Amino acid sequence: MTAPARKPRVLMVAFACNPAGNGEHWLGWGWAEQATSFCEVTLLTWDRFAKEIEPRAQALGIKSVCVGAREWVNRIGDRSVGGRWFRQLVWHRKAAAIAARMHSSQKFEIVHQTTFHTFRIPMLAARWEGCQRVWGPIAGGESCPPGFGPWLGRLRTLEASRGFMNRAALARPSVRRSLRVANSIFVSNHTTLNFFPEWCRERCMIVSPNAVRDDLPPARVRKPDAGGPLKLLFVGNCVATRSIPLVLEALGRRRDWPWSLTVVGGGAALADWKQDAARLNLTEKVTFTGLLPRAEVARHYAEADAFVFPALRDSGGSGVLEAMSSGLPVVCFDWGGPAEMVDAQSGIKVSVANPEASITGLAAAFERLRAEPAWRSSLGQAAARRAREEFSWHKKRELLEATYADCLGGRR
Repeated sequence: MTAPARKPRVLMVAFACNPAGNGEHWLGWGWAEQATSFCEVTLLTWDRFAKEIEPRAQALGIKSVCVGAREWVNRIGDRSVGGRWFRQLVWHRKAAAIAARMHSSQKFEIVHQTTFHTFRIPMLAARWEGCQRVWGPIAGGESCPPGFGPWLGRLRTLEASRGFMNRAALARPSVRRSLRVANSIFVSNHTTLNFFPEWCRERCMIVSPNAVRDDLPPARVRKPDAGGPLKLLFVGNCVATRSIPLVLEALGRRRDWPWSLTVVGGGAALADWKQDAARLNLTEKVTFTGLLPRAEVARHYAEADAFVFPALRDSGGSGVLEAMSSGLPVVCFDWGGPAEMVDAQSGIKVSVANPEASITGLAAAFERLRAEPAWRSSLGQAAARRAREEFSWHKKRELLEATYADCLGGRR
Protein backbone atom coordinates (compact mmCIF):
# COMPACT_ATOMS: atom_id res chain seq x y z
CA MET A 1 0.00 0.00 0.00
CA THR A 2 1.39 3.40 -0.99
CA ALA A 3 1.79 5.80 1.92
CA PRO A 4 -0.20 9.04 1.58
CA ALA A 5 1.80 12.01 0.37
CA ARG A 6 3.04 14.23 3.16
CA LYS A 7 1.46 17.64 3.27
CA PRO A 8 3.90 20.56 2.85
CA ARG A 9 4.79 22.46 6.00
CA VAL A 10 3.59 26.05 5.75
CA LEU A 11 4.17 28.95 8.10
CA MET A 12 1.40 31.49 7.70
CA VAL A 13 2.13 34.91 9.18
CA ALA A 14 -0.99 36.93 9.98
CA PHE A 15 -0.70 39.73 12.50
CA ALA A 16 -4.39 40.57 12.01
CA CYS A 17 -6.26 37.33 12.63
CA ASN A 18 -9.52 36.52 14.40
CA PRO A 19 -12.05 33.87 13.29
CA ALA A 20 -14.78 35.79 15.13
CA GLY A 21 -13.70 39.20 13.81
CA ASN A 22 -14.34 41.41 10.83
CA GLY A 23 -12.32 42.96 8.04
CA GLU A 24 -8.61 42.21 7.92
CA HIS A 25 -8.75 40.06 11.07
CA TRP A 26 -11.40 37.75 9.62
CA LEU A 27 -9.50 37.55 6.32
CA GLY A 28 -6.24 36.75 8.09
CA TRP A 29 -7.90 33.73 9.69
CA GLY A 30 -9.61 32.71 6.44
CA TRP A 31 -6.37 32.17 4.53
CA ALA A 32 -5.03 29.87 7.26
CA GLU A 33 -8.29 27.94 7.43
CA GLN A 34 -8.30 27.32 3.66
CA ALA A 35 -4.69 26.10 3.61
CA THR A 36 -5.38 23.32 6.15
CA SER A 37 -7.02 21.14 3.50
CA PHE A 38 -3.68 20.50 1.78
CA CYS A 39 -0.95 21.79 4.13
CA GLU A 40 0.38 21.39 7.65
CA VAL A 41 -0.18 24.95 8.84
CA THR A 42 1.62 26.78 11.60
CA LEU A 43 -0.10 30.13 12.23
CA LEU A 44 2.00 32.93 13.67
CA THR A 45 -0.24 35.73 14.88
CA TRP A 46 -0.88 38.46 17.43
CA ASP A 47 -1.99 37.22 20.84
CA ARG A 48 -4.83 39.71 21.35
CA PHE A 49 -7.37 37.22 19.97
CA ALA A 50 -5.75 34.03 21.26
CA LYS A 51 -8.96 32.95 23.04
CA GLU A 52 -10.83 33.02 19.74
CA ILE A 53 -8.00 31.50 17.68
CA GLU A 54 -6.71 28.61 19.78
CA PRO A 55 -9.83 26.40 20.01
CA ARG A 56 -10.64 26.86 16.31
CA ALA A 57 -7.02 26.19 15.35
CA GLN A 58 -6.89 23.03 17.44
CA ALA A 59 -10.09 21.73 15.85
CA LEU A 60 -8.61 22.21 12.36
CA GLY A 61 -5.16 20.85 13.17
CA ILE A 62 -3.49 24.26 12.93
CA LYS A 63 -0.55 24.87 15.24
CA SER A 64 -1.12 28.41 16.50
CA VAL A 65 1.75 30.48 17.88
CA CYS A 66 0.38 33.68 19.44
CA VAL A 67 2.98 36.40 19.95
CA GLY A 68 2.33 39.41 22.15
CA ALA A 69 3.67 42.91 22.50
CA ARG A 70 4.42 44.65 25.77
CA GLU A 71 1.48 46.30 27.44
CA TRP A 72 2.85 49.81 26.95
CA VAL A 73 3.27 49.07 23.22
CA ASN A 74 -0.37 47.95 23.02
CA ARG A 75 -1.51 51.10 24.82
CA ILE A 76 0.28 53.25 22.27
CA GLY A 77 -1.14 51.13 19.45
CA ASP A 78 -4.70 51.59 20.65
CA ARG A 79 -4.48 55.39 20.65
CA SER A 80 -3.71 56.47 17.10
CA VAL A 81 -2.89 55.44 13.54
CA GLY A 82 0.79 56.18 14.16
CA GLY A 83 0.65 54.10 17.31
CA ARG A 84 -0.80 51.15 15.40
CA TRP A 85 2.07 51.30 12.93
CA PHE A 86 4.55 51.39 15.80
CA ARG A 87 2.93 48.33 17.42
CA GLN A 88 2.94 46.39 14.16
CA LEU A 89 6.61 47.09 13.57
CA VAL A 90 7.51 46.06 17.13
CA TRP A 91 5.45 42.90 16.80
CA HIS A 92 6.97 42.12 13.41
CA ARG A 93 10.51 42.28 14.78
CA LYS A 94 9.67 40.02 17.72
CA ALA A 95 7.76 37.57 15.54
CA ALA A 96 10.64 37.39 13.05
CA ALA A 97 13.02 36.18 15.76
CA ILE A 98 10.54 33.54 16.96
CA ALA A 99 9.81 32.39 13.41
CA ALA A 100 13.51 32.08 12.58
CA ARG A 101 13.99 29.75 15.55
CA MET A 102 11.02 27.65 14.47
CA HIS A 103 12.29 27.46 10.90
CA SER A 104 15.73 26.30 12.03
CA SER A 105 14.16 23.27 13.70
CA GLN A 106 11.12 22.54 11.48
CA LYS A 107 12.26 23.76 8.05
CA PHE A 108 9.09 25.22 6.64
CA GLU A 109 8.76 24.65 2.92
CA ILE A 110 6.57 27.71 2.34
CA VAL A 111 6.22 30.93 4.30
CA HIS A 112 3.15 32.99 3.43
CA GLN A 113 2.70 36.45 4.96
CA THR A 114 -1.00 37.26 4.52
CA THR A 115 -1.58 40.18 6.87
CA PHE A 116 -0.44 42.94 7.11
CA HIS A 117 -2.23 44.03 3.90
CA THR A 118 0.55 46.45 2.98
CA PHE A 119 3.94 46.35 1.31
CA ARG A 120 5.32 48.76 3.92
CA ILE A 121 5.95 45.98 6.42
CA PRO A 122 8.40 43.67 4.63
CA MET A 123 8.33 39.89 4.49
CA LEU A 124 9.32 38.33 7.76
CA ALA A 125 11.17 35.52 5.92
CA ALA A 126 12.95 37.68 3.33
CA ARG A 127 16.43 36.64 4.56
CA TRP A 128 15.72 32.94 5.09
CA GLU A 129 17.22 30.17 3.00
CA GLY A 130 15.62 26.89 2.04
CA CYS A 131 11.98 27.95 1.75
CA GLN A 132 9.56 29.34 -0.81
CA ARG A 133 7.89 32.68 -0.08
CA VAL A 134 4.41 33.97 -0.86
CA TRP A 135 3.50 37.54 0.04
CA GLY A 136 0.07 39.02 0.18
CA PRO A 137 -2.51 40.12 -0.63
CA ILE A 138 -0.69 43.41 -0.25
CA ALA A 139 -1.67 46.93 -1.19
CA GLY A 140 -0.40 50.39 -0.25
CA GLY A 141 0.46 51.93 -3.61
CA GLU A 142 -2.86 53.74 -3.76
CA SER A 143 -3.18 57.49 -3.36
CA CYS A 144 -6.02 59.94 -3.91
CA PRO A 145 -6.35 61.29 -7.45
CA PRO A 146 -5.00 64.82 -7.89
CA GLY A 147 -7.41 67.70 -7.36
CA PHE A 148 -9.59 66.09 -4.67
CA GLY A 149 -7.87 67.71 -1.67
CA PRO A 150 -10.76 70.08 -0.82
CA TRP A 151 -13.04 67.06 -0.39
CA LEU A 152 -10.81 65.37 2.19
CA GLY A 153 -11.28 67.77 5.10
CA ARG A 154 -8.64 67.38 7.81
CA LEU A 155 -6.87 64.64 5.84
CA ARG A 156 -6.06 66.98 2.98
CA THR A 157 -2.44 67.72 3.97
CA LEU A 158 -1.64 64.13 4.90
CA GLU A 159 -3.06 62.75 1.67
CA ALA A 160 -1.12 65.31 -0.37
CA SER A 161 2.11 63.81 0.96
CA ARG A 162 1.06 60.19 0.48
CA GLY A 163 2.71 59.80 -2.92
CA PHE A 164 6.06 60.86 -1.46
CA MET A 165 5.61 58.53 1.53
CA ASN A 166 4.74 55.64 -0.79
CA ARG A 167 7.89 56.15 -2.84
CA ALA A 168 10.01 56.44 0.30
CA ALA A 169 8.58 53.20 1.66
CA LEU A 170 9.18 51.40 -1.63
CA ALA A 171 12.82 52.53 -1.60
CA ARG A 172 13.55 50.84 1.75
CA PRO A 173 16.08 48.00 1.30
CA SER A 174 13.97 45.55 3.33
CA VAL A 175 10.92 46.18 1.13
CA ARG A 176 12.87 45.84 -2.12
CA ARG A 177 14.48 42.64 -0.82
CA SER A 178 11.03 41.24 -0.06
CA LEU A 179 9.82 42.04 -3.57
CA ARG A 180 12.96 40.49 -5.01
CA VAL A 181 12.91 37.17 -3.15
CA ALA A 182 9.14 36.46 -3.10
CA ASN A 183 8.25 33.52 -5.34
CA SER A 184 4.70 34.80 -5.72
CA ILE A 185 3.11 38.13 -4.76
CA PHE A 186 -0.63 38.64 -4.38
CA VAL A 187 -1.44 42.29 -5.12
CA SER A 188 -4.82 43.75 -4.21
CA ASN A 189 -5.31 45.97 -7.26
CA HIS A 190 -3.72 47.32 -10.43
CA THR A 191 -3.04 50.69 -8.80
CA THR A 192 -0.52 49.07 -6.45
CA LEU A 193 0.75 46.69 -9.13
CA ASN A 194 1.60 49.59 -11.44
CA PHE A 195 3.30 51.34 -8.53
CA PHE A 196 5.70 48.41 -8.04
CA PRO A 197 8.94 48.17 -10.06
CA GLU A 198 8.62 46.42 -13.41
CA TRP A 199 11.22 43.80 -12.45
CA CYS A 200 8.87 42.19 -9.89
CA ARG A 201 5.56 42.40 -11.75
CA GLU A 202 5.90 39.08 -13.57
CA ARG A 203 5.64 37.36 -10.16
CA CYS A 204 2.55 39.35 -9.17
CA MET A 205 -1.10 38.46 -9.61
CA ILE A 206 -4.19 40.49 -8.78
CA VAL A 207 -5.94 38.92 -5.78
CA SER A 208 -8.70 40.74 -3.95
CA PRO A 209 -8.10 40.79 -0.18
CA ASN A 210 -11.84 40.43 0.42
CA ALA A 211 -13.98 37.31 0.44
CA VAL A 212 -17.69 36.52 0.68
CA ARG A 213 -18.82 35.79 4.22
CA ASP A 214 -20.50 32.42 4.72
CA ASP A 215 -23.06 33.88 7.13
CA LEU A 216 -24.60 36.34 4.66
CA PRO A 217 -28.25 35.67 3.79
CA PRO A 218 -29.13 34.79 0.17
CA ALA A 219 -29.42 37.72 -2.18
CA ARG A 220 -32.93 39.14 -2.31
CA VAL A 221 -34.39 39.38 -5.81
CA ARG A 222 -35.66 42.94 -6.05
CA LYS A 223 -38.73 43.51 -8.17
CA PRO A 224 -38.44 46.52 -10.45
CA ASP A 225 -40.32 49.47 -8.95
CA ALA A 226 -40.63 52.57 -11.08
CA GLY A 227 -42.65 54.57 -8.58
CA GLY A 228 -40.75 54.55 -5.31
CA PRO A 229 -37.73 56.55 -4.16
CA LEU A 230 -34.21 55.36 -4.96
CA LYS A 231 -32.84 54.00 -1.69
CA LEU A 232 -29.04 54.35 -1.59
CA LEU A 233 -26.81 52.77 1.06
CA PHE A 234 -23.23 53.19 2.28
CA VAL A 235 -21.71 50.79 4.82
CA GLY A 236 -18.16 51.10 6.11
CA ASN A 237 -15.69 53.03 8.20
CA CYS A 238 -16.43 56.73 7.91
CA VAL A 239 -13.04 58.06 6.86
CA ALA A 240 -12.45 61.11 4.70
CA THR A 241 -11.05 59.15 1.75
CA ARG A 242 -14.48 57.52 1.36
CA SER A 243 -15.75 60.80 0.10
CA ILE A 244 -19.45 60.91 0.95
CA PRO A 245 -19.44 64.73 0.44
CA LEU A 246 -19.08 64.09 -3.30
CA VAL A 247 -22.18 61.89 -3.15
CA LEU A 248 -24.08 64.55 -1.20
CA GLU A 249 -23.13 67.16 -3.78
CA ALA A 250 -24.36 64.91 -6.59
CA LEU A 251 -27.64 64.15 -4.81
CA GLY A 252 -28.12 67.84 -4.07
CA ARG A 253 -28.37 68.37 -7.82
CA ARG A 254 -31.26 65.89 -7.98
CA ARG A 255 -33.67 67.47 -5.51
CA ASP A 256 -36.55 67.13 -7.98
CA TRP A 257 -36.92 63.35 -7.67
CA PRO A 258 -37.36 61.05 -4.65
CA TRP A 259 -34.30 59.45 -3.10
CA SER A 260 -32.82 58.60 0.28
CA LEU A 261 -29.29 57.85 1.49
CA THR A 262 -28.44 55.80 4.57
CA VAL A 263 -24.87 55.92 5.91
CA VAL A 264 -24.05 53.01 8.23
CA GLY A 265 -20.82 53.15 10.22
CA GLY A 266 -18.72 55.30 12.47
CA GLY A 267 -15.41 57.07 12.20
CA ALA A 268 -13.46 60.31 12.24
CA ALA A 269 -15.23 61.84 9.22
CA LEU A 270 -18.79 61.21 10.40
CA ALA A 271 -19.23 64.60 12.09
CA ASP A 272 -17.95 66.42 8.99
CA TRP A 273 -20.30 64.46 6.74
CA LYS A 274 -23.28 65.41 8.92
CA GLN A 275 -22.28 69.06 8.63
CA ASP A 276 -22.06 68.74 4.85
CA ALA A 277 -25.54 67.24 4.70
CA ALA A 278 -26.90 70.10 6.81
CA ARG A 279 -25.11 72.70 4.68
CA LEU A 280 -26.77 71.29 1.55
CA ASN A 281 -30.19 71.10 3.27
CA LEU A 282 -30.30 67.32 2.83
CA THR A 283 -30.82 66.23 6.45
CA GLU A 284 -34.37 65.03 5.77
CA LYS A 285 -33.15 62.64 3.08
CA VAL A 286 -29.84 61.46 4.60
CA THR A 287 -29.75 59.16 7.64
CA PHE A 288 -26.57 58.52 9.64
CA THR A 289 -27.11 55.42 11.77
CA GLY A 290 -23.68 55.10 13.39
CA LEU A 291 -22.34 51.62 14.16
CA LEU A 292 -24.91 48.82 14.06
CA PRO A 293 -24.99 45.10 14.91
CA ARG A 294 -24.47 42.77 11.96
CA ALA A 295 -28.14 41.75 11.87
CA GLU A 296 -29.17 45.39 11.52
CA VAL A 297 -26.63 45.96 8.76
CA ALA A 298 -28.04 42.94 6.89
CA ARG A 299 -31.51 44.49 7.11
CA HIS A 300 -30.23 47.68 5.47
CA TYR A 301 -28.66 45.65 2.65
CA ALA A 302 -32.00 43.90 2.11
CA GLU A 303 -33.99 47.15 1.99
CA ALA A 304 -31.69 49.22 -0.26
CA ASP A 305 -31.84 49.60 -4.05
CA ALA A 306 -28.16 50.36 -4.69
CA PHE A 307 -24.88 50.60 -2.81
CA VAL A 308 -22.57 53.61 -3.12
CA PHE A 309 -18.89 53.40 -2.20
CA PRO A 310 -17.09 56.60 -3.26
CA ALA A 311 -13.57 55.64 -2.15
CA LEU A 312 -10.77 57.87 -3.41
CA ARG A 313 -8.18 55.56 -1.84
CA ASP A 314 -9.07 51.99 -0.94
CA SER A 315 -7.37 48.66 -1.56
CA GLY A 316 -10.64 46.71 -1.46
CA GLY A 317 -13.77 47.35 0.55
CA SER A 318 -15.55 44.55 2.40
CA GLY A 319 -18.81 46.53 2.24
CA VAL A 320 -18.69 46.41 -1.57
CA LEU A 321 -18.55 42.63 -1.55
CA GLU A 322 -21.26 42.31 1.10
CA ALA A 323 -23.51 44.58 -0.95
CA MET A 324 -22.88 42.60 -4.13
CA SER A 325 -23.58 39.34 -2.29
CA SER A 326 -26.87 40.86 -1.15
CA GLY A 327 -27.89 41.57 -4.73
CA LEU A 328 -27.16 45.29 -4.79
CA PRO A 329 -25.63 47.10 -7.78
CA VAL A 330 -22.61 49.17 -6.77
CA VAL A 331 -21.73 52.74 -7.69
CA CYS A 332 -18.03 53.38 -7.10
CA PHE A 333 -15.11 55.24 -8.59
CA ASP A 334 -13.04 53.68 -11.34
CA TRP A 335 -10.04 53.70 -9.04
CA GLY A 336 -8.24 51.36 -6.63
CA GLY A 337 -9.65 48.18 -5.15
CA PRO A 338 -13.39 48.70 -5.70
CA ALA A 339 -12.78 49.09 -9.44
CA GLU A 340 -11.30 45.56 -9.44
CA MET A 341 -14.34 44.08 -7.72
CA VAL A 342 -17.08 45.74 -9.78
CA ASP A 343 -17.51 45.21 -13.52
CA ALA A 344 -19.90 46.72 -16.08
CA GLN A 345 -22.48 44.00 -15.45
CA SER A 346 -22.61 44.48 -11.66
CA GLY A 347 -22.40 48.24 -11.17
CA ILE A 348 -21.38 51.66 -12.40
CA LYS A 349 -17.80 52.94 -12.20
CA VAL A 350 -17.46 56.72 -12.21
CA SER A 351 -14.48 58.68 -13.52
CA VAL A 352 -12.05 60.44 -11.16
CA ALA A 353 -10.63 62.73 -13.86
CA ASN A 354 -11.53 65.69 -11.62
CA PRO A 355 -14.06 66.43 -8.85
CA GLU A 356 -16.63 67.97 -11.20
CA ALA A 357 -16.49 64.94 -13.51
CA SER A 358 -16.98 62.67 -10.49
CA ILE A 359 -19.96 64.62 -9.15
CA THR A 360 -21.56 64.74 -12.59
CA GLY A 361 -20.90 61.03 -13.09
CA LEU A 362 -22.40 60.12 -9.70
CA ALA A 363 -25.52 62.19 -10.42
CA ALA A 364 -25.92 60.52 -13.82
CA ALA A 365 -25.47 57.07 -12.28
CA PHE A 366 -28.14 57.72 -9.66
CA GLU A 367 -30.49 59.14 -12.27
CA ARG A 368 -30.19 56.05 -14.48
CA LEU A 369 -30.62 53.65 -11.55
CA ARG A 370 -33.80 55.48 -10.58
CA ALA A 371 -35.18 55.73 -14.11
CA GLU A 372 -34.44 52.13 -15.16
CA PRO A 373 -35.49 49.81 -12.32
CA ALA A 374 -35.38 46.68 -14.52
CA TRP A 375 -31.76 47.41 -15.44
CA ARG A 376 -31.02 48.14 -11.79
CA SER A 377 -32.44 44.76 -10.84
CA SER A 378 -30.38 42.93 -13.48
CA LEU A 379 -27.23 44.65 -12.23
CA GLY A 380 -27.98 43.46 -8.71
CA GLN A 381 -28.52 39.86 -9.80
CA ALA A 382 -25.25 39.91 -11.74
CA ALA A 383 -23.48 41.42 -8.72
CA ALA A 384 -24.65 38.54 -6.52
CA ARG A 385 -23.43 35.96 -9.04
CA ARG A 386 -20.08 37.68 -9.46
CA ALA A 387 -19.50 37.96 -5.71
CA ARG A 388 -20.19 34.31 -5.00
CA GLU A 389 -18.38 32.96 -8.07
CA GLU A 390 -15.28 35.15 -8.10
CA PHE A 391 -14.72 36.07 -4.45
CA SER A 392 -15.58 32.90 -2.53
CA TRP A 393 -13.22 31.17 -0.13
CA HIS A 394 -13.44 28.12 -2.38
CA LYS A 395 -11.93 30.21 -5.17
CA LYS A 396 -9.16 31.42 -2.86
CA ARG A 397 -8.40 27.87 -1.73
CA GLU A 398 -7.94 26.84 -5.37
CA LEU A 399 -5.60 29.81 -5.84
CA LEU A 400 -3.57 28.89 -2.76
CA GLU A 401 -3.24 25.28 -3.81
CA ALA A 402 -2.11 26.20 -7.33
CA THR A 403 0.33 28.85 -6.07
CA TYR A 404 1.91 26.58 -3.49
CA ALA A 405 2.23 23.79 -6.07
CA ASP A 406 4.01 26.20 -8.42
CA CYS A 407 6.38 27.24 -5.63
CA LEU A 408 7.23 23.68 -4.66
CA GLY A 409 7.65 22.75 -8.30
CA GLY A 410 10.56 25.20 -8.44
CA ARG A 411 8.98 27.77 -10.75
CA ARG A 412 9.32 31.45 -9.86
